[in-house]
Amino acid sequence: MHNRIGLGGLFLVVLIACHKDDFTTVPQVTIESISPATAVSGSVIQVDGRYTDLEGDIDSALIVYKWYNNTTAVRFDTFRFGFTQLGIPLGVQKGELTLQFEYNTNNYPDLTKLPGVSQRDTTAAFGLLLIDKGKNRSNYSESPTIRLKKP
Repeated sequence: MHNRIGLGGLFLVVLIACHKDDFTTVPQVTIESISPATAVSGSVIQVDGRYTDLEGDIDSALIVYKWYNNTTAVRFDTFRFGFTQLGIPLGVQKGELTLQFEYNTNNYPDLTKLPGVSQRDTTAAFGLLLIDKGKNRSNYSESPTIRLKKP
């Protein structure tokens, strides 16, 4: 009898502990996907992710855009997205987010512009870090690389 209560209690503690890790004061973020796999001039690059935050007070995001020369990052740009640009409602502790960028054109006025790369094809990745109103910074999550075709 005591073994059943002990195992049931242990299961409950593990279940609560796992759920508690989902929501922390420090935001948590994961990049789930990036598309397209190959971007040409005029492409819209979309980065999708998930986040959690105990207080639901995400304020902004830092996006790190890296260009690579083979396996070495040769250029970094950082974009700051404010609360309204993220489309995250106040008080939401867990959700999905989507960021979109326009590659090498000005066809979409509402999207952040990414300049063209050098005169050869290369690869790029996007990193994401969330900041809440208490200035807590999330973990850094980075996308897989995508191919950028020369303009």
